[in-house]
Amino acid sequence: MIRERSLFTKGLILLLVVFILNIPFPNSPPLINSIFSFLGLPIYGNEATMTGFYYANNAWAIILLISLFLLYKSLNRHRVKLTILAALIVASGPVYMVEAMQKTVLPGIYAVSYDAENSICTFELNKKETVLTGTCDLSFENHRSKPVTFEVALDERFPFEDEQYFLRMMNKPRPHTVTLESKGYQIVEITASVKIPDLPTKTYNGDMNGFHVNIYQNGKKRYL
Repeated sequence: MIRERSLFTKGLILLLVVFILNIPFPNSPPLINSIFSFLGLPIYGNEATMTGFYYANNAWAIILLISLFLLYKSLNRHRVKLTILAALIVASGPVYMVEAMQKTVLPGIYAVSYDAENSICTFELNKKETVLTGTCDLSFENHRSKPVTFEVALDERFPFEDEQYFLRMMNKPRPHTVTLESKGYQIVEITASVKIPDLPTKTYNGDMNGFHVNIYQNGKKRYL
């Protein structure tokens, strides 16, 4: 089944590298993002808003294509099936691996996951008191059987400037302390208020979702 053993070995090594780079841990973005940050390389074209050309993801995709090409060329039977199977494993396998580890061995904040798309912040203006109040419902899951307490701050990077201000407002005066009960999906509510003169916009009411958070515990930090 293997036609070129050297190509097969190189393909497997690169596939392992791709698998590792795609692991979403300890942060929710894949590990390659953390490596780019460590090396001082830009992850996005615009780091402040996390938009533009996604350098890290494209680098990962190039390595993946090279590894799949080497694997395909090294085989003489079932080439298409095995190549597709390899692509599926390196693309989705890391997520399932992290979930399994969170349910079994990872402690504290490392057993916590966050659902950005099902988390929402709403902002409402009290015209009488000229105070804007923000309320956020954050969707977390504690995968372990022990309760976990940590601080949470909304990540202030967002594609639109007004939303960045609202996210920054929710972190004042300090991160919020929350406790997740043992094992299960939970909605955590946090609130914050600011005076109208502090606002850079006249759009005071609305809602937003899809934002990320940073969680902290005993000097440790995760970006989710």
